[in-house]
This record gives sequence, C-alpha cells and structure tokens, in this order.
Amino acid sequence: MSKPNIAATLRRRSDTASPAEPPAAVQSAEDQAYELLFGGKMSPPVGKKNARLPIEHLHPFRAANIGFKPYSEDNLRALADDIAANGLIEAIKVRPIDNGYEILSGHNRVAACELLGWTEIPADIEPVSDDRAIVIATVTNLQRRQGLLPSERGWAYRALLEAHKRQGQRSDLLAATSVEIQQKCTTRENVAGFFGVKAHDIQRDIRITYLIRSLLDAVDERRLNLMCGVAISYYDEETQKLFLARLKTDDWQLTIATMQRIKKACPPPHVAAADLGKAWNLIDAERLQRSKPKTISFDRKKLSVKSIMFKILRHCF
Repeated sequence: MSKPNIAATLRRRSDTASPAEPPAAVQSAEDQAYELLFGGKMSPPVGKKNARLPIEHLHPFRAANIGFKPYSEDNLRALADDIAANGLIEAIKVRPIDNGYEILSGHNRVAACELLGWTEIPADIEPVSDDRAIVIATVTNLQRRQGLLPSERGWAYRALLEAHKRQGQRSDLLAATSVEIQQKCTTRENVAGFFGVKAHDIQRDIRITYLIRSLLDAVDERRLNLMCGVAISYYDEETQKLFLARLKTDDWQLTIATMQRIKKACPPPHVAAADLGKAWNLIDAERLQRSKPKTISFDRKKLSVKSIMFKILRHCF
C-alpha cells in the first residue's frame, strides 16, 4: 500500500472513529459476521473498557493463523508519518491474556507507534472467546485492507471457517455426513456473500494455504500461477517439494494447460519422482515439437520452367 493509499484509508476511518470510541460501522460488521457464522444474537460486551496500554505488554495475535503480513518498511514509515501528523485516529483492539494483552486489530499501528518512540497506545480492551477474537482479527482486515495477497485472504477465510467447524464438531461421527458437508458449503456461501465475493473464490483462496511455504510465497509473488498453485495444493508435501525443485529448474514456467495434463497423468495426492519427471518431460517434449517451425520442401523437377510451361500449354489446349 502506497503512502497516499494509507492516508486515504486513515481518513475513511476518521469519518466513523475516534481513539476513544470504536467505529459503530466496524463494530456492527464484526457482530454481523459472528452471528452469520455462529448464530444467535451478540450479547453486549462484558468488561469492555478503553485505556492506554504499555506497548511492551502487547503480544501478536495467536489464537489462529490469520496470515496477515506486516507492512513493508516504506508503508510502515508512511503510516508512522501520518500518525505523527494527525494522531492515532483509531484505537487498537486487544483482549486480556495471562501475560498482558493479545492484539486483535492494530498490529501495524503498534509497530508504527513504536517507530515514533511511543511507549503507550490507546486500546479498546474486551474479554472475548477465541472465536470472537478470530472474527475481530479477520473481518476488519478483509474489509479494509487493499491489495491483500492470495495467502492473506486464504488464511483469514480458513480461520473463519475452521472456527465455525469447531462449533459444530460431533464426537459420535468418524466421517462427515452429507448434512455436514452441505452445512460447510452453506457457511462458505454465507461468508462469500458477507464479503461480496464468490464462494468459489473463497474455496480457491483457502485451498492454496495447503501449499508448502515456498510454493505459497511463489503464488503471492506471482511467479506461480494461482490456479496452478491450487492444483498442486492437492498433492502431499513430498510431491509438492518435487514440483518446487522442477519449477526452480524451469524458471517457474508452468502453464495451466501443462498443469492440467500433469495432474491427469499423475493424479494426487502422491507421485513418485520418476513418474512425475517422466510425465513432465514428455509434455515438454511435445510442446517443443509443436513450437518448431514447419519446413517446406520443393520438388525441383516439378517446379522447373519447362515443366511449368508444358502444364500451362496443356491446360490451354
């Protein structure tokens, strides 16, 4: 996010927020998301308060892997400059834990304030469950942050759906029933509707979180096509490492069409190195053969002047 974009984001927040009062619109969005996933009406928060907290007592979010990456150095400096000029427009959100407070929303604001030399920061403190904490930590970022990476969206959606899944777990079943599968699809569709995206997009973004780290980073950095990443995610870790080695050798040249053929020749979840290499080499060889220019040969006798004239005369008479 560039400096102007950060400033614009902060101005949008200032329309509904002040350091002492959380924005009603955001609070409503969090409540709506929680009710959508877990049902029932949100009861008024108990023990909620506002205070200035020592930054050294704050800890990163750890209730789940929500995947949001910290700002780059340039973006963090831009945020710090804006806070220095306009103050902290919106307090961070935290919940009490044994050794201090867990940050639910505002990791970059905390880092920017540290950059400015602050030792304390305004915070909204609210004792909440893990599920409620996950909703607070994901909803605000998914709605506000521009240009989220595929992995950031994927981990956030996955955290929301897994929180819902924990609510509905049954110990008397060893496998998911058709009703449970249908409920899972409905939940994904509800979440998609809430964030204004397609259920297929949520399924795709969640799927890539099953990639090993190097492949997931390659998707984020656009070295690996997103849909190729989705296809590779269905293979086990050992096979994904084989893909990684081959992709590095091929300078990350992998098209969707090639990936579809590889998947057909070597179905997931596991493929032996020799089988994968053989299938990949065969596809590469066929592609190379198709790309070779066609050679045109001529019969000198048939194209001689005498031969051509004779055919013309025969045709005329």
